[in-house]
Amino acid sequence: MELTETQWQDLVEAGKHIAKQAEAELNADMDRLCGTEITIERELNRLAELSPLDYEKERSAIAKKFNVRASVLDSEISKLQSTSNKQEDEVVTDDVAYHGEVIGRELLSEIEQLIIRHIVLPKGASTAIALWIACTYVYDAFRVYPKLAVISPEKRCGKTTLLDMLSGLCCRSLIASNISPSAIFRSVDLWKPTLIIDEADTFLTGKNDNIIGIINSGHTRNTAFVIRVTGDDHIPKRFSTWSPMAFASIKGIVGTVMDRSIIVSLRRKTTGEKAQRLTIDFKEDQELIRKKLVKWAKGNFRQLKACPVEPPEIQNDRAMDNWLPLFTVAGTIGGNWPDKVENSYIILNSMKDDETASIMLLQDLQSIFELKKWIKVFSIDLVNELVKLEERPWSEWKKGKPMTQNSLVKILGTFGISSKYIRIGAEHKRGFELTQFKDSFARYIPI
Repeated sequence: MELTETQWQDLVEAGKHIAKQAEAELNADMDRLCGTEITIERELNRLAELSPLDYEKERSAIAKKFNVRASVLDSEISKLQSTSNKQEDEVVTDDVAYHGEVIGRELLSEIEQLIIRHIVLPKGASTAIALWIACTYVYDAFRVYPKLAVISPEKRCGKTTLLDMLSGLCCRSLIASNISPSAIFRSVDLWKPTLIIDEADTFLTGKNDNIIGIINSGHTRNTAFVIRVTGDDHIPKRFSTWSPMAFASIKGIVGTVMDRSIIVSLRRKTTGEKAQRLTIDFKEDQELIRKKLVKWAKGNFRQLKACPVEPPEIQNDRAMDNWLPLFTVAGTIGGNWPDKVENSYIILNSMKDDETASIMLLQDLQSIFELKKWIKVFSIDLVNELVKLEERPWSEWKKGKPMTQNSLVKILGTFGISSKYIRIGAEHKRGFELTQFKDSFARYIPI
């Protein structure tokens, strides 16, 4: 009788199993002859090396032999396999706790000063970032944990530098410049990292609903799961998406992710603003700080979980949820940190997150102000001058139609520039003053 390929494979697998059993029995006989007792530790190590199918065949008998529950045996095997996998590929780093005393407010101040030393930030941002870093060590204490969205209107504003700092300071950091949807939930489920992603604008768009849904699911602990089928049998499995995540992007990322984030809008530094470069060994250099954060987290986790601190009420309920972990940490460490986090909360939540403006617009506006020698101007007059410019996009800004006052205000809003009521002669209308543009001109227009 001729066997099929499947039957041959089954026969080979059966032979392998019989050979392993025979080897185990032979080893047991040799141990008895040599007077060596078969310990449960030795048997656990042997079982951890078996395939899932072979382990299942021996599981009940071994549990009975050593008088332990099969579930306990499963747990111990899982621990051994996890340790083995970590040794083979240590993707994230577990830091041990610092042995000395850790004063939370002093540690957070040290982290904030480190951030300020290496990157130019808008007001309030350094406080929010320092607290978010600390929260990555205790995020399990909260119902909701926000993403950190690092946004800039143009390149060379310090996004990558900030992400490198997060990688060196956050708990179990894992940094990448791109990631697939499945890699997100598999990485989170396996390693529970602080996931740090650069170049988010290249894949976090409104068209990529799958990856956006996975990221959004990780905002609230009770719903931070996705279900996917696995293996040849397509058995459904639940994967966790509950983990801190930070993203950097030129221009804003999709609105639903931004809504679940603490948003830090970076700016290009001026010639008068200085920042130290990161060392190549920055992450290794911050090992002591990470160990202190581990020690602080272990000592304060229960209090943080039991005593949440609500942010002041604003119209955005989602923002209040996002900031609760930061307020709770600030309230726990005390000192001036409760005042600092409230100030940061007010400043960062008042910033706009509309579409990013182009450098071309700022350049043209600067030229118009200089040519006309304007100190202040009505919005309508500024738009009229823009659409007059030849070989510029403003006369056919949207679907072949000229730029409007609303379009101008929307773009300038990404730089923190808003129109206001001004008076020129007898007229009183919305417009701008030159002083509102000077900071953006200095940051984004080359001298």
